[in-house]
Parts: sequence; structure tokens; C-alpha cells
Amino acid sequence: MHPRSLVGLFAVFSGLALPPAVAQETKSAVAFRPLSLEGAFAAAQAERKLVFIDFFTTWCAPCKLLDQQTWTDPKVGELVNAKAVALKLDAEKEGRAAAKHYAIAAYPTLLVLKPDGTEVDRIVGFRDPARFIADFAAGVAGRPTLVRAHDAVTSASADSREAVRARYDLAKTLARAGQSAEALEHYLWCFDEGMIKVSSFTGVRTSFLTGDLGRLAANYPPARAALVTRRDDAKTRLLGGDARAASDFAALNEALGDRAANLAMFDQLPAGDPRRRGFGTRVQPQLIAARRYAEALEAMPPASILRVADSTLSRLQSGGADLTAKRSSIRLQLPHVEMLAGAGELAAARELIGQILAVEPSAETRALLRRAIERAERPELLDALAAKP
Repeated sequence: MHPRSLVGLFAVFSGLALPPAVAQETKSAVAFRPLSLEGAFAAAQAERKLVFIDFFTTWCAPCKLLDQQTWTDPKVGELVNAKAVALKLDAEKEGRAAAKHYAIAAYPTLLVLKPDGTEVDRIVGFRDPARFIADFAAGVAGRPTLVRAHDAVTSASADSREAVRARYDLAKTLARAGQSAEALEHYLWCFDEGMIKVSSFTGVRTSFLTGDLGRLAANYPPARAALVTRRDDAKTRLLGGDARAASDFAALNEALGDRAANLAMFDQLPAGDPRRRGFGTRVQPQLIAARRYAEALEAMPPASILRVADSTLSRLQSGGADLTAKRSSIRLQLPHVEMLAGAGELAAARELIGQILAVEPSAETRALLRRAIERAERPELLDALAAKP
């Protein structure tokens, strides 16, 4: 980011003050100050410090983890307080203008600035105390995140897992810094070469990586063009009989926001064709919405559905998850209840219903399950809702 004029920033942020809702908590070892950004710059200038901003949102779970685990750590507090004037800004409320100015696109984003507004470093995502101290100290000492990301690429052995991870991390860091052309170069290397050579990245390549490319493409046309080229190539390979191309085609369509193309191709392939399996769960929601339950079940057999659900729901039951987390996870299971019921897998549907009610047996959950059962037109399963978990 280019240096910002302090005068220009004063014009943008004059009078920006923290509301009581985000004022310093008594347990925080970091002395977050109730200052405007203008006031923070002035204080940093007077105290010969930097400005440190925790950009958060009220719905961001990793932001809450920072509050609970990192900002309460005495060593973190000692370091930040010695080096910076610290602020907490809700990026959707009083910090909206600042977040827009500094192109904050993910939460939490921890920004380190000079008193004139020039960016020193940004740290994106949760950091436990030890890692935060290491990252913050490195940035303040002149080795910011982007420099460290470049160094990791240089030091990694060619074609190793570490090299692929380093290139991927560098691409994400560049994208967050607004260096789209460089980010695209490294993302495409990961997609075209690195994550193919290192097979342990196969799942990452057609999920997280294509998602990152899709977000880059939303504001950077060359990235969209690159996705279209690769999607069209995957389509040619798929229609030529390459079943492995199906996952590429499906993932790239999702990155381009064209899920309809996936369902159209799925329908174009004959029933039982191994290429249909490559679409996996990507067309499942559309098939369930159309009550095409047996076809939806092709992507994930009942045993797999129950195994994944048991793993997810068991963690919720034993991990002390709050009600919001439980209900969010349960809503993800409801389409599976409908799919199992509609496909005639009644024993598996009953088992999944039992797993759900064991975690959250409220009237609201039972009403949601009833809706799924009725939509699948399987009234014989309604008695499962009356059973006590």
C-alpha cells in the first residue's frame, strides 16, 4: 500500500471514536484506547510509536478467539503496549471508513501503521499468543508478512509440499495486499503445477484454491479470464472421456458463480457414467431441491453421510459448543435427512434424525426435521421426532 498523507486521513477519519461496546475490556492485556483514528495517529506521533488496529466484526468467531486467548495474554499486552497505540474497530460500524480505506477484506485483520498512515504490516486471521508475538515482532522489526512469505518460497525445496504451501501462502498474502497480478501468477502455478505434483493438495486445489481464485476474479478481470480458460479446457477433457476432469470443471464453475453449468453437464452425462461422480456434492443441493433424491445420493452413500454426521455432531455434543453453533451445524444436516428419506433409505434417515436430536432436541429442531420429512413425502418417519434422544 502506498504511503498515506496524514492530512488526507484526518479528513476521512476525523471524529471517529470507539463506542462503549468495543471499549477496552478489563481482562484485555492490550490497552485498546477509546480514540479516533486521528487521535491514535497523534498519540503515536507524540509517543514515538506505531498504530495497531484490530479490525473485527461481531459475527467473526476468530475475532472472539483473539479477545479470549490472545489479547488477554500478558506477554502480548506488554509487547503491543510498548510498541503501538492500539485500537479495536468494528469494520461494519464505526470502523467502516477505515476498513474501506485500507481494503480490509477478511476478519480479523490486524493492521500495523506508521503515524502518517503508511502500512507497515497486516496479519490476517487468528493467531495464538506465541504466533502473534512472533509475527508482530517480525513486522515491527522490518520483516513484514509479505517479506516473510517471499522468503518462505525462496527457502523451500523445489516441488516439495513446503514449496507448494509457501507459494499458496504467498499468493494469499499478495491478494490481501492488493497485488492482484502477482497473486494470480502464484495461484495459477499452484493450480496448474504445484498442487497436481504434490497429491496431498488434491482436495485443496478444487476447494480452497478455486475459492480464492473466484474471490480474486470478482475484482480482477484477468483472473476471471484465467478461470474461464481452464474451465473450458476441463470441459473439453471431460467430454473427451476424462473422468478426472469433472472435479476441475465443477470447481471452476463454482469459482465463476455458474453452478447451473454443473447441473447441465451432470444431466448431459448418462446415468451410471463414472464422470458423474466427479461432480460429487457440488450438484447435490440442486438435485435435492428438485427432489431428485436417488441421483443426489450417488455423490455420497448413506454410510458416508452417517459417518461424517456422527463425527461432526459428536464434537458438538462433547465440545461445549454454544446453541448457535449447534443449530448452524444441524441446519447443514437437514438436506441429508431429506435426501435419505426421499431416496428410501429410511433406516439411515432414522439414525441421522436420532443423532441430530441427541445434540439439540428442541421444538425448533423437531419442526425443521418435520419440514424435511414432509418435503421428502415420508410420513412414516414422523414418529422418529417423538422419540426421546
